[in-house]
Amino acid sequence: MNRTVVGRGPRLMWHLDFQTLWRSAGVANMKHVSRRRSNEGQRRPSPIADRLQTGTPVMRLACATDIPSLVESFGHAAGKLGFPHYMISRVTRSRSSCTRRTALEMIGSHYPQEWVQHYQRRDYADTDPVHRAAFLQSAPYRWHDIIGLSKAERRLLDEAREAGLPAGISIPAHQSDGSILLFNLSGSPHSVNNANNSRLAYLISTQFHFELHRLALIPSRRAAHLLTPRQLECLTWVARGKTSAEIGEILGCSRYTVDYHIEEAMEALNIRGRTAAAVNATVQGIIKP
Repeated sequence: MNRTVVGRGPRLMWHLDFQTLWRSAGVANMKHVSRRRSNEGQRRPSPIADRLQTGTPVMRLACATDIPSLVESFGHAAGKLGFPHYMISRVTRSRSSCTRRTALEMIGSHYPQEWVQHYQRRDYADTDPVHRAAFLQSAPYRWHDIIGLSKAERRLLDEAREAGLPAGISIPAHQSDGSILLFNLSGSPHSVNNANNSRLAYLISTQFHFELHRLALIPSRRAAHLLTPRQLECLTWVARGKTSAEIGEILGCSRYTVDYHIEEAMEALNIRGRTAAAVNATVQGIIKP
């Protein structure tokens, strides 16, 4: 990605366009809002006016200084739209025709912890119909609109509903390497079925995608030269979803040695969290999972 894309001029234009779209989605018919006064002489509160308040947390995305703060800002904006639960992940599929496996790299999540643990124990990444739909769709889609559900897929969605994810919408961002940056937002059926919410969820996801690339370009490119071959190997396997113990078996060393190399790589990249470091290294092209 060319550095000029994140320069002062282009970034300003992006945010102006973004704010224009945001306003058009939330207040397109502002002139039709009643201006009648209440008995106390105060203007009647408007749901549309309340929606304007979301514009402020959205701009926090542009002010994020690292990936954790970017995820936090996204969650804040999503909550304002009625989506208290979300997950941002990178989804990849193996190219092998024999074993079609789905790999899931979590960038940020605010899902019920019990559901996350259950999901991981059952290895649901391959079964999840939301992932299947992501590779077939380029526009946002609601979970209950996914067609052709198998018995296992239907059971997964039923279990998610029981775990506190009653309804959801997904926004896929297809990457040049064939992977998908997937945004899953969950809330009440009312929030999911609200057309304006869908538009605004798409906008904050697009903004997140843009800022993710901006943050990946902030570290000096010499960071790649600061990483040792073993650190690059460890980060690559982290990006592929392997634990430290599994990486140790692959590389022929202990899990403690693996943790050491990963921590050193995190320090070199100035990033907190092994998953965030792997995502950052992937976006920069330092590693190729």
